[in-house]
Amino acid sequence: MIEIAFLGSGSTGNCAVVRSGGTTLLLDAGLSPRQVSLRLGKLGASLDDVSALLLTHEHSDHVSAAAALATKRGLPVYGTAGTLAKAGLPGPLFADLRVVRDGDELAFGNGDLTVRVTATPHDGVDPCCYVFASGSGRRAGVATDLGHLSRNVLAALAGCEVIGLEANHDVDVLREGAYPAFLKKRILSDVGHLSNEAAADGLERLVGERTRTLVGLHLSQNNNTPALAERALRRGLERLGARVALELAGPSAPTGWFRA
Repeated sequence: MIEIAFLGSGSTGNCAVVRSGGTTLLLDAGLSPRQVSLRLGKLGASLDDVSALLLTHEHSDHVSAAAALATKRGLPVYGTAGTLAKAGLPGPLFADLRVVRDGDELAFGNGDLTVRVTATPHDGVDPCCYVFASGSGRRAGVATDLGHLSRNVLAALAGCEVIGLEANHDVDVLREGAYPAFLKKRILSDVGHLSNEAAADGLERLVGERTRTLVGLHLSQNNNTPALAERALRRGLERLGARVALELAGPSAPTGWFRA
């Protein structure tokens, strides 16, 4: 079995926890160590359980606590070379930094948990997403901060039992909103963020017979609402006739555990 929970998701901070067998990993570190610890506690887990931290890219809402977790908690930190260089980490003399590349497969524990690395289209230096697999082959894939659903990302996440997917904004709300033109252009670009509609359209390529749960992630507080994101994603699932549970992760409290 593989389990995943989202401790926080959105522009104010992103962090998730994944566990299988005796292995527990953190994905991103955009919440303070105190908040990570508190929210893990609400799930019956602890920072003491965590074996490693994986980073998707260097933007602050994903890495602001990475240095503290690496130095004060002694966690090894995995990320691409570009991410590790730009994330404000204290260097190899003070932290255990481990470089990953697109296509790598990492093994943790005694085969309890493997992790596949896939490059993503975002305006970081060298961003990536991860698919987690238990020893029995159950999979959970998480992809946020995507300008579009690239062929490689679609292939990596397709058919996962649990899929965490960005549904950042409603296009009309963004275009009519107060953001400056340059920021709207960035978000709407092919290396920006994934809209509700783009996420829903991608479900045809992502949801398979084994998919049990879809979790909407990284909702914008200014350019989206949970109702808009849920409506778009639910319509996408209904077009497929898929019996898949739909959940949304938010910024201020952890989700429960999603199991596969």
